[in-house]
Amino acid sequence: MRNPSWIFLVAGRYFKTRRKEKGNAASVLSAVGIAVGVMTLIAVLSVMNGFQLNTIEAILELNSYHLRIAYKEDQAANLPPGALMRLGGIPGVRAVFPFTEIQTLARGAYNDSQVCVLRALPEDIMSTDSSLAEKLNITQGSFDLASENSLIIGSELARRLGVKTGEYINLLNMAGTDFSGLKPENLVFRVQGIFKSGYYEYDLSWGFLSLKNAEALMSAADSVLTGIKLTNHFDDERVLRRAREIAGDGAEVISWREYNRAIFGALRVEKVMLMVLIGLIFVVVASNIYQSLRRSVYERTEEIGVLKALGADPFSIRLIFILEGGFIGFAGCFFGLLLGFLVAGRINAIFAIAEVVVNAGIYLVNTALRPWFPAMGSQAVSFFSPAYFYLSEVPSRIFWTEALFVYFFAMLSTTLAAYFASGRVAAIKPAEVLRYE
Repeated sequence: MRNPSWIFLVAGRYFKTRRKEKGNAASVLSAVGIAVGVMTLIAVLSVMNGFQLNTIEAILELNSYHLRIAYKEDQAANLPPGALMRLGGIPGVRAVFPFTEIQTLARGAYNDSQVCVLRALPEDIMSTDSSLAEKLNITQGSFDLASENSLIIGSELARRLGVKTGEYINLLNMAGTDFSGLKPENLVFRVQGIFKSGYYEYDLSWGFLSLKNAEALMSAADSVLTGIKLTNHFDDERVLRRAREIAGDGAEVISWREYNRAIFGALRVEKVMLMVLIGLIFVVVASNIYQSLRRSVYERTEEIGVLKALGADPFSIRLIFILEGGFIGFAGCFFGLLLGFLVAGRINAIFAIAEVVVNAGIYLVNTALRPWFPAMGSQAVSFFSPAYFYLSEVPSRIFWTEALFVYFFAMLSTTLAAYFASGRVAAIKPAEVLRYE
C-alpha cells in the first residue's frame, strides 16, 4: 500500500459519490458554497478597489500631488534659483510647478455665499501637467487661465452660485497688512470655464485661476508652494530624498503618504474589515465541509477498517479525506474565480440587465393593476440615476494578488476543515469494525 496512486483513486471516488451510492449532493453543495464565497469576495473587492482608487487618484492628481515643497514662516517662500529645473531633471519626475491655495467666499447670481478653495496655477499648466487635463472634464467654456480675472470653477459650485460661463462672480478679499487693519472688499472674476472631476467635494468647492490673477487675493500669510508629480507615485521615497537636497534645509518636503495619512489609513481599514466580514462566508462553508466529512468518515467506518486490514497506514487513509476536501475546495475556487472575474469585469452590464428586468416587472404589474387603479403611474427605475448618485457607472479594478489571496484562503479553509474532520481515522481498529461483518 505504499503506492500513492490508490490514495488519489479512492479520494476521487469519495468525492464523486457518497457511501452506498446515496448521491454527491453534499460535495456539490460544499463546492457551490466555496464558489459563491470566492465570487462574492472578488466582485466586492474589485468594486471597492474601483471606488477607492478613483478617490486616491483624484486626491493625488488634483489636491495633494505626489510631493509638495513648502517653506517655514521664517524662511524664504521661494525655491533657490534654478531649483525648479533641477527638480524636473530628477529621474521619475513628470511635472514640477508652483501653486498656492486661497480660501474665500464666492457669490454669484444667488445671494447665498459659498465657501470655496481657489488653487492658483501657472497659465500653461494644462500642457505641463497632462494628468490634470485627463481628470478635469471641461463641460462649459475652456480651461483658460491667461485671460484677466478669469476663473475656472466646478460644476456643483456653478450650480450652487447660479452662474454659467461668461458670467461674473464676486470673491471676498480681506485687504490689509495685519489683522487689525483688515477690510473686506469684493473682487469680480469672470467664469471662463466649468469643470467636472467626478469627485463631488472638488466640484462643489474648488476653482482654478492663474498665479498672476491670484495676487489680488493673496495675503501676507499665503505662500507659493511647489507641486511635484511622479511617473510612479510609489517611487516617492527615492525622489523625496533628492528633492530635500535641492530644496535646502529650510524646506519641508512632504510625500502623499504623509499628507493623506488619515484618509488613506481609513480606506485601508475599511478594506480590511470588509475582507474579514465577507471572509466569514468561508468559515461557514468550512464548518459545513467539516461536518460533511465527519459524517463521511463515520459512514465509511467499514471501508476504513478494510483498508487498514490490507495494510494502509492511518496517515494515508487520513490523506484520502484531506484530498476529498481539497477537491471540493479546488472545484469551488476555480469556478468562483471565473464567476468573480466575469461579474467584476461586467458589473455595469449586469446592473443594466437588472434595470431592464426590474422595469419590465414594474410595467407588467402596472399593466395588470391599471384597470382597478387607473391613476397608477409607471416610473422607470434607474439604479444610478444622476438625481440620486454622483456617478454614471460603477468602477471596478481587479488585482491578481488579491484574487490569488482569496483563492488560497478558500483552499486553506477547506483543507483545514478536511484535516480536522479526518482526525477520527486513527482511532478506528480493523478488528473491532470487521468482527460482525
